[in-house]
Amino acid sequence: MNAACKFKILIVDDSEALAQTLGYMVEILGHTIKLAHDGATALSVAQSFLPDVIFLDISLPEMDGYEVCKKLRAIPALTECVFIAQTGWGQAEYKIRSMEAGFDHHVVKPISFEAMEKLLLSLRETVDAA
Repeated sequence: MNAACKFKILIVDDSEALAQTLGYMVEILGHTIKLAHDGATALSVAQSFLPDVIFLDISLPEMDGYEVCKKLRAIPALTECVFIAQTGWGQAEYKIRSMEAGFDHHVVKPISFEAMEKLLLSLRETVDAA
């Protein structure tokens, strides 16, 4: 990937190990990351970091990922941000609920390196085509 293909990516997961693992994979591809482990922190970090992409766990304490996504979508500076639900729930009903909450994509975790790389490359192609 060349420098033009780099994203600022916020990874939100209450499992610090899973967040860090995904973060390492993203960094290997040259992207910049920030991590958050709950909804309130995600809201705060997103407003200062202004990510291009957010990987957001659905099962967060206190405020679930659906609610966090809706609140993040309401921030004008994030209108171009791509929201990716990452969850252990892959059934159709959860995918539908993710889309209704404002997510652009729904992935079942743990996401493999190859699947994550392919998804990010497809996002870059979409941005380049616009």
